[in-house]
Amino acid sequence: MPCADDEEPAVDRDPLTVDVNDFLLHRLGRRALFGSAAALAGGLLVGCGSGDDKSYVGGESSGAAGAGGSGGASRPKPTGTIQPGKANIPTPRDQTVIIGQVDMTTFDNWNSMVPNGAALGSGFFTVAKEYMFYLNLATGELLPWLATGYKYNDASDQLTITFDPKVTWSDRKPMTANDFAFTLLLKRDNPELIGGGGDLKTYVKDVKVTDPQTAVISMSKPNPRLHYMFIATIVDGFDILPQHIWKGQDPLKFKDPKAIRTGSYKLKQVIPSQKMFVWERNPQYWNTAKLNPKPQYVVYTSINEQADAASLAFERAQFDVGSLDDPHAQALMSKGYPAIAEAQFRDPCPRGFWVNCDPARGIIGEPKVRQALALLVNREKIGSQVVTTPAPPAQWPWADYKSNKTFETASIAKEHPMRYDPAAAAKLLDEVAPKGADGKRMYKGKPASIDITTPVPVTDPVFIFGDLLKAELVAQGIESTCRALTPAVFDQQFQAGQFDVASQWSCDVKMDPVEMFTNLRSDFAKPIGQRSASKNPVRLKNPEVDKLVDQLTAIPPDSPQAPALRNQLLELYYTEMPFIPIVQQVAPQYFNTAFWTGWAAGDNIYQIPLNWWGAFVFVIGKLQPTGLKG
Repeated sequence: MPCADDEEPAVDRDPLTVDVNDFLLHRLGRRALFGSAAALAGGLLVGCGSGDDKSYVGGESSGAAGAGGSGGASRPKPTGTIQPGKANIPTPRDQTVIIGQVDMTTFDNWNSMVPNGAALGSGFFTVAKEYMFYLNLATGELLPWLATGYKYNDASDQLTITFDPKVTWSDRKPMTANDFAFTLLLKRDNPELIGGGGDLKTYVKDVKVTDPQTAVISMSKPNPRLHYMFIATIVDGFDILPQHIWKGQDPLKFKDPKAIRTGSYKLKQVIPSQKMFVWERNPQYWNTAKLNPKPQYVVYTSINEQADAASLAFERAQFDVGSLDDPHAQALMSKGYPAIAEAQFRDPCPRGFWVNCDPARGIIGEPKVRQALALLVNREKIGSQVVTTPAPPAQWPWADYKSNKTFETASIAKEHPMRYDPAAAAKLLDEVAPKGADGKRMYKGKPASIDITTPVPVTDPVFIFGDLLKAELVAQGIESTCRALTPAVFDQQFQAGQFDVASQWSCDVKMDPVEMFTNLRSDFAKPIGQRSASKNPVRLKNPEVDKLVDQLTAIPPDSPQAPALRNQLLELYYTEMPFIPIVQQVAPQYFNTAFWTGWAAGDNIYQIPLNWWGAFVFVIGKLQPTGLKG
C-alpha cells in the first residue's frame, strides 16, 4: 500500500504468527483514538510472460516458482518468453488489470443489501467501496481510512467516531458524518436488509452528528466492542451510503444505478454479454497521497469455467489473477512458465458444516444428532486426500492464526475433540433414533433423513465433504442426500432455514469469538421460511447462550472475566454444534506477472491476496507496469 513519506516498518510476513488479537486489545482499546497509519511494507516482483502450450525450460533447475513464486520444491528454471494473446476487453491491455471471476448473473444492481444485488465478483466491493477501517490479516495492522478514529466514554455506552474531512464521493460531493448516520439508522431500522438489524438494532439507540466529521452513537446498553462492525476484515465492512442518492429510496428495491462510492475507481462500463465490469481510475480521487494506483483500468470478468481453457488464457496473459486452479498452476510452474507468482495464505474461514438447530427440521434439531455428525467426519483423510492443498484438521470454529490461540482452551478440546469415531456416533444416534430390524433408523415414527446442500459444484472439495458425510449417514441407517445448488438458490434456502446441513465455511470469527456467539442469540432466530439476514441462520435458541453473550459483550475484550465467559460459551457451543469445523483452508492464489508486478505473493504477502476482498485494492495500489504492450 503506497503511503507518501512514511517509513516502512518491518513486519512479520507469516500470517500464522501475526498476533491480531494483541493488536485489537491494545491498539483498538476502549478509548483509543487513531492517528494516521504507517505504511505497509511491500516489494516488487519481477517477471515476463509467454503464450504457447510449450515448455519454458532452459537451463538447470531452480527453486523459484516463477517470478515472485514461493520457492520450496525444485522447479525448472524459466528462460522462455511469451507472446500474449489478445484480451477481449475494451481498454488498453497494458493499462488494465484483468481479474477473472466466477460466473456472474447480476449486472444492473449495485444494492449489496438485498439478495441478488451487487455481485461479489464485480469489483464493486474492492475498487469502488471503501471502508472506515481496514484490518490487514496478513500483517496485523489496522489502517484508518474513511474514519480517523473512535473513542468510547467511560461507561462504554457512547461511541464517538471521527471522519477524514478530505473524503469525497466519486460524483465529487463531500462524504460527511451525516452520510454515516443516515446509513447506520437505515440499516438499524430495516432488519430484512443484509447487514441490517442485528447488533445495530440491539445496541444503537441514536446517532447524533455534532459536526461534519463527527458522529456520536448512543447505545441502549454498554458494548465496548461496537466498533468491530466498522472494521473491514473478511471480504468487506460497513458500507456507508451517499445520503444524497439514497435518501427517500426504498432500500429493498433501489438498485443504486450509478454505483457512487468513495473508491479510487468508478464504474465505466458494464458488458452483460461478456459478464464484464470495467472500472476506470477516478481522476478526482480524494486519497492519492496514500493510494494512487498505476493501472488506469480494472476489469472484473467471468473467465471460462473449463479449467483447461482458463489455464490457457492465463498462460497467454489474457487475465492477471483469478480463475486459475491449483493443478493447472502447478502444471504451468512445472514446465517453467516464467510469468507466475504464487501466494500461499491461510484462509480465515475454516470449512465445515452449518447444521440447522430448529426442531421443525426433524432429527437434525436434536443436539445429540449434531454431535454425532461431528464424529462422522474423517478430518485427517479430508485434509490429506480431498482438498487440493493439504490442510490441517480444525478443532475450533475459527482460523488457526496465532492471534486466535488465546481463545483456545486445552481442557475443552480434550472434552470435545473433533475426531472421527463412528462407533461413538452410533451410540449417540441410538439414544435418539434406534435402528429397526432392517437397520434403518426411525425418528418420531418416520424414517430418519438428513439432506445436505452446498453452494459449490460437485467437483469442489466442499461438495465432497458433504458426499462423504452422506455415505457415513447411510452406513448409520439414516437416509441422506447431498445436492449442489447454485449460489443464489443455496443462499435463499440457507437464509430461510430451509436446509438440514450446509457444507460450506464459517467466517463468523473475524477478530473475537464474541462475534460468533452474538450471531447465535435466540432473538435472531427467525421462523423457517423467513430470511435470517446472516444472523443465526441455524435457528439456535438457547437462553443460557443469550445470558452469557449479554455478560460477555458488556465487558471489554481484555477484561479478566472474559476468558471464563468465553469458555462457558464454548462448552455450550460443542454441546449444540451449530457449526461443525472440518479443516482449515489453505488458499493458494496465482498472479500473472507479464503485465504487472508487485503482487502480494511469495515471501512478500503484505496484504490479503484474495481478489474479491475489499482490501485487495491495496494490492492493486502497489502494482507496477512491466512495460509489456498488449
